[in-house]
Order: sequence, then C-alpha cells, then structure tokens
Amino acid sequence: MSLLNEIVKGAFYRLGYQLVQAPKWTRTREVLEHGGHRLINWRKPDGELDLAGYRREQELGNRAKIAQVWTSEDSLMFISRWLQDRGLSPQFIICHGTRNGFEQRVFSSFFHCEVIGTEISPTATQFPMTVQADFHEPRVEWARRADLVYSNSLDHAYDPAKALRSWAESVRDGGVIVLEKASDSDPRGVSDLDPFGITLAELVVFLMETLGDIACIRGLPGVPHPREGATYHNMIVVEINRASHWLHRDGVAIAG
Repeated sequence: MSLLNEIVKGAFYRLGYQLVQAPKWTRTREVLEHGGHRLINWRKPDGELDLAGYRREQELGNRAKIAQVWTSEDSLMFISRWLQDRGLSPQFIICHGTRNGFEQRVFSSFFHCEVIGTEISPTATQFPMTVQADFHEPRVEWARRADLVYSNSLDHAYDPAKALRSWAESVRDGGVIVLEKASDSDPRGVSDLDPFGITLAELVVFLMETLGDIACIRGLPGVPHPREGATYHNMIVVEINRASHWLHRDGVAIAG
C-alpha cells in the first residue's frame, strides 16, 4: 500500500470512523434494458424521479465505503502522464463521485493545479478539495472552465446521459473527460447503489450517442495494473470540441 493510502486510512480513524467490510448491494427496483446496457429504474409509478430515494441510497453507500478507494494511485499517475505526454497541462480539474477525496489529492500532487471533487453525501464537507453536489447537475461557476473532468463513478448515475452532458458543460474546448472503466461495472453488476451497467464497447457507442456532436474519443489506454479479477480495465479519453459540428453519432476518432 502506498504512503498516500496509509495517510488516508489513518485520517479516517482520526475522524472517528469504524472501518468495516461494506455490504453487498442488491437490486430491489426494476432493471431497464437499453440497447445492451442496464439501468436501475429510480422512477416512481407515476414516472416522477425518486431523487430523495436515490440520494439516500448513495449516502448509505458512501458512509459504508468511506475508507475505500476504487481507483489506485498507479492508475491516476498513469493517466496523468499519458495526458501530459500529449500536451495537456491542466489548470483546473474536476473529479466526480470521489467519496473521500483520494483522486483530488493524486491529481493535485501531479499537476500542481486547482482540483475540486464532487460527492453527493454530506460527508463531502469533511474532506479537502471536495464539495457536496449531485454530479447530474451542472454548476454555472464551472461552465467551460475545466481542462480535465475525471470520474470512475458513472455507474452510480441514475441518468448517465444527463450526467455526461453536465460534465461536458464544465469542459473547455480542447479539454477532456476521462472515464476509468473496468469489467466490474458491466451490466451484470447493477444494483440500487450502482444503477448503470455497461460494457466498454457499448460505453464507447453510448458516449458518441450522448456527446458525439461536441466530442470524439481520443484514446482507450489500458491501465498497467488492472483491478484484481478484471477482464479489462481502461481509461476512456473524450476530447470536447464544440467547433467540430461534423462529429455526430458516427464521429469516433481513436488516437493511441
């Protein structure tokens, strides 16, 4: 375990958390099938979104897993170097669904720039560089400011297309969205806590269906040290360029 992870782990004890094994989340709600991906239905019988229920579930999951980090320092350093080698020198980074702020600390230590993270749970206020926010909702003060938006939490979205469009609104032209994706968020893994399940190939298509008028995919690098048991583990690098109106649903550009 890295020194950074040890520091984070020790901080939780000082905050008074008892570290326990997080429970397995189950599916108690309807599962919708959409063109190869699966989505938990967080709508009430009348069609209204059960936003309060969704947020309660996310907060319960956050508190149960508060000391856990899904990504790794190696993976974040890898994508930081990958982006730097291709000329990206971020001045402002946004990380979504960060739980305890681990991602912010790694990115800020590498790029030495402003980094902010979002977390839907009130625990957000206990961690530096973190604000309490629902990542489905855009923030006016971030509009077209970010050089990099990173997340490994799209599987937590009740409406992944809405979340992606919100994230894109924060990115300047020429900036990127980086999604970290492994096989454990494939369709079979959906639950009330992780409502969205999709394979890597289907996610590429979904991204272009959602953002293809303003974005293209610039890379799908595999991380050097995948998650244990993962059949794949990649970063998806999506470049935002609103001037490229020719990029529609079939506008996929892959650059290794």
